[in-house]
Amino acid sequence: MTHHDSPHLLRILEERLLNGGQNPEEPGPGVLLADDFYEIGCSGRLYDRTETLRHLSQEAHHKCAIRDFQVRFLGPGVALTVYLVESAEDEPVAAPSWRSSLWRCQHDRWQVHFHQGTRAAMQTEDPTTFLP
Repeated sequence: MTHHDSPHLLRILEERLLNGGQNPEEPGPGVLLADDFYEIGCSGRLYDRTETLRHLSQEAHHKCAIRDFQVRFLGPGVALTVYLVESAEDEPVAAPSWRSSLWRCQHDRWQVHFHQGTRAAMQTEDPTTFLP
């Protein structure tokens, strides 16, 4: 897997986790979340892998849109993704939030090790300034 292919793939994987895609031929959350995964939610609460998988399996998925998706490679096979999540046009309005994830590629498979969500200000700045 090359870095050239990875930004597009990482976006697909983030969308799969965000929108709960359940195509049995695609890797699900149990494959995408690393064993040492943890998350800091918008509320500030910490979630481990088990809690996150339970939450993903129980929640009603609302279609969300990813905007301003960016990837920064921190080293071989390690990437930081940053993006804004908004409700899709046909979904109930939810507060937009900035999301960031730390991904690692091992054995040609990307897994997320850390994720954080933070409510976005109503006026968002130009995101190109976040990841040089």
